[in-house]
Amino acid sequence: MTDSNHQKTPSMPPRAPRPIRTFPVLNAEQIMAMIEAQCGSVRIAERHGKGASKIFILPEAYEEFRGMISYGRRSPMNRLEQKYAGYGHFFIDDGGNMQIVISHFIQIPTMNRGSVSAENLGPNGEPNPGLDFLSYYREEFMKYEKNCNTDAYGKTVDPFLKRYGSSEFVLEGHTHPNLGVFWSSTDRISGSARAASSPICIFVCDPIRRQMLGCIGKEFIPAQVIVYERKGGNKAEESLGGELMNLIRDWLDRKDAQGKIQCKNHMNGKTSLRIKILMDKERD
Repeated sequence: MTDSNHQKTPSMPPRAPRPIRTFPVLNAEQIMAMIEAQCGSVRIAERHGKGASKIFILPEAYEEFRGMISYGRRSPMNRLEQKYAGYGHFFIDDGGNMQIVISHFIQIPTMNRGSVSAENLGPNGEPNPGLDFLSYYREEFMKYEKNCNTDAYGKTVDPFLKRYGSSEFVLEGHTHPNLGVFWSSTDRISGSARAASSPICIFVCDPIRRQMLGCIGKEFIPAQVIVYERKGGNKAEESLGGELMNLIRDWLDRKDAQGKIQCKNHMNGKTSLRIKILMDKERD
């Protein structure tokens, strides 16, 4: 027998549609022109990967990154995996490709680190107090970045800040110490979740081999990483001859080739130069 007084449970209201976000339009050439015009005497230090989407690392951010992960050498701090967050700006070019500018890096304090993993929580799932510091440092940076946008050389740190607004979280990255750069199955799962609703850059770097790999969004769209540095910042390069280094870098850019240039000062006062170039095989 049916109870005529029984009422159906009201259905949940429909979820409000998420507004589609739009991004400022800037092509890669315009981004590079702004960096080179406002950041002082700078140059492209490294290029990694290929893709219509690009990730630009500003000179001061590059200095922060190098120190944070002991870039280019083995150290007690980089022998295990490290995690870090990048802050900056999202742009889109005329072709609909994402262009991301990194103005600042903050290391994510992790616990239970290994050579192929770094966990946010402790070994037994206990809370990580370091994440509170991450939140504090992030808010502190965003609060004061506009008032502290001049570097030690009197040049602009972030040339996009005044016109396009405050930085935001645009990159999540980790290291692969002496393993090379690639996407593991864990990287793909966590990266897809992190970039589920935003075109976040997923980034991996081998600090010892000096390799970088970046992609955009949950589809892992390949992106080229373009790293800027200040000219004359490396005294080993100055002693060897900055003109030669610049010629090699310019040649790599013209040939759309990937390369790595390393200088090393020896105890006997001599300097050695190592050049590694990777080019696609020419077709007839």
